[in-house]
Amino acid sequence: MRARIGLYWILFSIAVTNVQAQIENRIHKEYIHSAYLSKNRPKEIIQDNPVFDINNQGEYYLSFDDLSLKYTNYQLRIIHCQSDWKPSNLSEIEYLSDFNDIPIRESFNSMGTKIPYIHYIAPLPKVRISGNYIVQVYGNRNKKDTVLTKRFSVFENDILVAGKITFAKRNEFRLSHQAVELSLSYSPNLLISGDENLKIIVRRNANSTNLLERLPQANINAYERKISYLFFDNENNIPGSNEYRMIDVRSTQQKLNFVSSIQALENYSLITTYPETPQGNYSYTQKMDMNGAVVIENYENPENNLQADYVWCNFIFKSRKWENEDIYLGILPNSFKLDKTYQLEYDESNEIYSKKILLKQGIYNYHYLSNNSSNTSLEGNYSQTENLYEILVYFRKPGQRYDSLLGYQRISYP
Repeated sequence: MRARIGLYWILFSIAVTNVQAQIENRIHKEYIHSAYLSKNRPKEIIQDNPVFDINNQGEYYLSFDDLSLKYTNYQLRIIHCQSDWKPSNLSEIEYLSDFNDIPIRESFNSMGTKIPYIHYIAPLPKVRISGNYIVQVYGNRNKKDTVLTKRFSVFENDILVAGKITFAKRNEFRLSHQAVELSLSYSPNLLISGDENLKIIVRRNANSTNLLERLPQANINAYERKISYLFFDNENNIPGSNEYRMIDVRSTQQKLNFVSSIQALENYSLITTYPETPQGNYSYTQKMDMNGAVVIENYENPENNLQADYVWCNFIFKSRKWENEDIYLGILPNSFKLDKTYQLEYDESNEIYSKKILLKQGIYNYHYLSNNSSNTSLEGNYSQTENLYEILVYFRKPGQRYDSLLGYQRISYP
């Protein structure tokens, strides 16, 4: 009996270790905000989890704001990961062209903001091999003092991805689901005899979640170097989700889109959204969104983001109370995760959920989320929803110790 308990404990410990080994997009310090990987351009539409060509590096920067106003010696390091975002066992010299642990030397003070901050920015170093990467920022030369981690991926073009997004074919899914069709062509320098070393990720609107968890066995034509997948059991169906909600907090002087009120207080500004309601039980309504992205901008001074202030934004969600469920705000600053900091509080007397979130001035897309995955009433699923899909194809070559990202495709649907 003791031996069995000991075995269970070992297996449990291994499982926990594996879960913890996966590195996510995360801000570890409450005074750090607006951590993004972007091209650092005015009016840029910023998405999470960027992917770029290994032959076109040098365009992306890491930026973040420190609201503690303490000048800290921040350093940046790059961690290579496998396709599941767990660190590989490669040495740094195998995947980096230069030294790791790079000092972040560029910092700027905000200009004319009620909530002051120090803005840090650093270019992403070039990598030597394709795959998944984490950029880690830590303070005071202490790698255990992690400030933030952000994901990005670098791809090669050895596998041509010919994906297509359509309406789901089965009648019971046609109104709510979209479907992916998939075929691949690979270059002559690849030897692919089976799909055991092949991994395909399908994700939507730059979210890390893999939407295609179950793939049928691949049909490999070695003569024509083609790989195809035949779906018979609806395993390629994907819930369509809904268009994102939007709030425009670029100005504290005038009410822009979806702003109900602005209170200009001495030390900060409070912006309140119009009350919103669950939209999953209504018909689909087409509306413009940015597929979950954000644009950082001050409306009155659009060319200088150092003049973008931080504002408290009060999100109002009018709804009955969802018993035994927690409701969250899913937004790019928290990578659309169920984050306690973004959990809404319920006011039974007014029958509303609400939450005040500190945001940098800009335009934000967001959804309301539940910790009950079967609750589709908050946002709904519609086959007409406009989405941006990404297909990432990883392959581990014979004798190789890491997963290469050899194929990548972006698909705008419809």
